[in-house]
Amino acid sequence: MSAWLIFFSLFVKQVTHAVPQPFTVLPFFAFVAYLIFRSQEQKINPLTAKIIPSKVLLYFALLTVSEIMLLIWNYSKFGSTSQDFNILGSFIGFCSTIFSILLIYLVLYYSINDDRQMKLYIHGTMATFVFLAVAVIIPQLFVASNHNLLEPWVNFIDRTFAPRWRIPQYYTSGSYTATMGRANGIEIEPAFLAGQLAIVFLPWILSAVKNHYLIFQKKFFAIPAEIYSYILLAIILLTFVLAKTTTGLVAIGITALILVFDTKAKMQRFFVSCAVAGLILATIAYFVSQSVRNFLDGYLFAKGGQSASNRSGGTIGLFLTFLHYPLFGVGNGYIGHYLMEYVPRNSRLNNEYINGFSHNYVVLSNWGGFLAQYGIIFTLPIIRKVRELFYNFDHAISQDSFGFFVKDAAKYTMIFFAVLALFDFNWLSYYSLISVFVFGRFVQYRMSAKQVVKS
Repeated sequence: MSAWLIFFSLFVKQVTHAVPQPFTVLPFFAFVAYLIFRSQEQKINPLTAKIIPSKVLLYFALLTVSEIMLLIWNYSKFGSTSQDFNILGSFIGFCSTIFSILLIYLVLYYSINDDRQMKLYIHGTMATFVFLAVAVIIPQLFVASNHNLLEPWVNFIDRTFAPRWRIPQYYTSGSYTATMGRANGIEIEPAFLAGQLAIVFLPWILSAVKNHYLIFQKKFFAIPAEIYSYILLAIILLTFVLAKTTTGLVAIGITALILVFDTKAKMQRFFVSCAVAGLILATIAYFVSQSVRNFLDGYLFAKGGQSASNRSGGTIGLFLTFLHYPLFGVGNGYIGHYLMEYVPRNSRLNNEYINGFSHNYVVLSNWGGFLAQYGIIFTLPIIRKVRELFYNFDHAISQDSFGFFVKDAAKYTMIFFAVLALFDFNWLSYYSLISVFVFGRFVQYRMSAKQVVKS
């Protein structure tokens, strides 16, 4: 099962909108069926067995109590309007997130128990990316570049597997890619695709480059196995560019910094040379080519328009909400009311705000949303857990080449996650949760194996 975890988790299109998203996507059904099968096979009830650490359960119990109190307080303060999900809907949405986290924890616990299964997970993840690239991303890149031969296929994939906004103008040509000229994979929009690639696949590729780890052992088309990581890296970077999203361009910058500052000797000199040459060429192109200047200004340096105004205003509003309610936040479901109070006035002077956000202001920054809703009290334990993870990598498990490879992938995952979460991507999806929690599972089973050896 470990080889298939990421493959199943990529299918985020809901079967129905009548219940919360985590319960209506393919991975939910696949993972629940797997847990039922394993519990029957091992005669263990995952709900009663002491698998989840007591401190984790205590954290979620306290978070739930805090959420209930804040929901009651917010309901007494605001009642129920279009800016919230009402008290019952908000609590169900909160519980669905907790359920998703615990579900992924149990799936990883049962599916990855040694290095062999961990390697199956890694190879399965990379095979999934190859499949995604060939079947979805590369055809979308062609269509986004105005080569329409593959447009019927791209439209079919988008219509069948990708979630959609309730904005018909985005799909007049049959798909988001064909209409907007931007790759979105099987996610709802390009920013979410960029976050997906940066969190799920890119850290393993960067770690493979640094540690000379062979993602695939066999040669294909007479290409040396050592080259595969560079090919996959190039595909991801090209996708970041043609997705035309700030998240993707920021991810390119992070990738460049990692390759320049966290590789070794000869390899580092090569990437420094590439980075300098790329920076020079980009600078020249910026001043010489109008299309390049428009692209970089539109998505990075001088991003404007209604969407940018609402995103920046919403992000500011979220952090101002956090500063006003720093300890426990304002809870889940009622954040829109506080955004209406704290977003800057000049960010409201556009049709998108008047027709949309003034009625339902959604969270457009993951970090801002988490801090505003749950406060510093429930953020600090997560930071402490990440620090504990890397301490255990260094001091509590055996030090070998595979361990170094996984540790670097974990480090890059946390870097991408921490930076890109300033923006908006699907960070609580099953694929994001798996991509983060798998490192905890790696350390967990290695520590258990080490204790067995000692005993």
